[in-house]
Parts: sequence; C-alpha cells; structure tokens
Amino acid sequence: MSHPDLPAEQAYLDHAHDCLERMRERIARVLDAGSNEFSAEALDAWQMRTLRSYEDAERGICFGRLDMDDGGPLYVGRRWIHDDGQQLIVVNWQAPAARPFYTATPVAPQHVERRRRFRTEGRRLLEIADETFGDTAGDEPRSLGDFLLEELERSRDEHMRDIVATIQADQYRLITHDVEGVLVVQGGPGTGKTAVGLHRASYLLFVHAQRLRREGVLVVGPNRTFIEYVSHVLPSLGETSVVQRAVGDLREETVAEGRDEPDAERGKGDAAMAELLREAVESHRREPEAELEAMLGVNYVRAPGRVVGGGGELGRAA
Repeated sequence: MSHPDLPAEQAYLDHAHDCLERMRERIARVLDAGSNEFSAEALDAWQMRTLRSYEDAERGICFGRLDMDDGGPLYVGRRWIHDDGQQLIVVNWQAPAARPFYTATPVAPQHVERRRRFRTEGRRLLEIADETFGDTAGDEPRSLGDFLLEELERSRDEHMRDIVATIQADQYRLITHDVEGVLVVQGGPGTGKTAVGLHRASYLLFVHAQRLRREGVLVVGPNRTFIEYVSHVLPSLGETSVVQRAVGDLREETVAEGRDEPDAERGKGDAAMAELLREAVESHRREPEAELEAMLGVNYVRAPGRVVGGGGELGRAA
C-alpha cells in the first residue's frame, strides 16, 4: 500500500523542480549583464559550471523532510532551491539546519518530531519512509534500513554516486570535522572512505567558502580511471571549483619517464627501508642552540634547548 502523503509530496517535489528550472533560466540570462569581453568570458565559464551543477543535481534534488516541534517542515536536498519570491523550498544538505536529518536519534531528537525520507526515480516519487520521535509515534511504512540496503545492493554505475540521502551519523561526524589540521579516514575496501572524503570537500567548501575558494581545493586520486569514476560526485553537489587530478598528472611535464632498476625497486619496497629512513632522519637531528620560545594563548612559554633536544620526558615525547 502506498503512503497516504505520496500525492502531496509529489506535488511539492514538482514545485521544487519548477523552481529549479526557473533558477536555471535566470542563470542562463546572466551573460546579458556582461559589459565587456573579459566579463562576458568569465561569466560564460561560471555559467557553464553552474548549469552543469544544476543538471547533475537533477537526480533526486530533494531526498527528505524534517518535521520540527518548533517550526514548519524543512525539505532537505542536494542544493538549495528558492522560488521567485526568494522563499526557501529546499535546503542544501550542508546547511546547519539540515544537521538533524543525519544526527537526530530517539534519545536526542534535536527538536525533530518526524524524519521523512524519499526514494525517487528522476522526478517521480516512488516511496516514503517515516521515522517518528518523541510522543508522535505513528505508522512507519518502511524502515531506513530498507533504503540503505537498496542503495548497497545497487549495481555500480559508470560514475560514482553521491551518498547525501543515506549519510550515517558516524560518516557525518567525519564529513563535518573541523577544518584545521589533518584528518585521516581509514577503513577496508568498500567502506566509503572516498565518498566521505568527497562529501567532506563539499561540506567544507560550503562552510568555509571564502577561505577555501581563495586557497583552492585539490582532489588527488591514484590514477585517471579513478578520477573519472568519482568526477561527477562534487558537481552533483553543486561544487564546480574543485580541481581533480590523478597523482601522475601532478608532476611537471619536464620530469623524465622511467623506472628504477629491479634491484632498486625491491630495496625501496623492503621493510628494512623504514629503518634506513629512520636513521637518516636521526642523523639530521641537532640540539637547539637556544631555548625554544612559543606562544600559548596570551603567554610565552620557554623550554631549555637541552630539554627540546631530547633530554627528559618532554624531549622524548617531542
């Protein structure tokens, strides 16, 4: 039996698609604002990237809805959509308002009364799954587990798909981890490391847009086949400024092709090489001639050179 709200939700998604189409049309007219050759050229490049991101987002532009106890329903999708009056129709998944869609639980509902998920095919809404929280328990036509199982059992497409509709809480914590420092995501084959990394890039570009778009974001893969496979994920999430390269394409064109002799290759891959590298690094260590001075909060901290150089517990920890 189909969900009783299916017709109403289909009508809302149709409206969202119509609004997206009008947004696309407005972007297509931007070139008319170009006042000289340079601006027209820049606008043309921006226009093409933006239109491509709209086309890539066409697959399931809205995949869920949140019913909050302190406001009206909030529809969540791959990118933000507004109507002609700038009224929000769909909020993009990176926005803070969409966080409960991934992190709300019955124990910590985060003001969510009901989380609704959509399964779509193109513009057609096929199925609805509801999860209720608090005292509003009602019929649950389908569990989230069924949606996840379907996604996992799908055969692989020519290009990798985004996972925004089924991001789990643990994945969301990695995707939204602080931007400072280095984040290493480890796991066995097929555990979603690449998907998490790509969605993290999209999330950071949304949250830290001014900084990262100025500095640039580079996605590096092991080879061109891999890069081609994952190349559509970020555009489908509205990100068109990221540079994606195979590691072999990062080198200068003047670098000579070639390989080491077999004996040299075996030596570099041997476990003994780790000890040789450690010894090489140790040979370059020198005890500081002066004390170390660093700023900690609003105060300066000073450490004697003998401690920094390896004497005592502090030196060994360093």
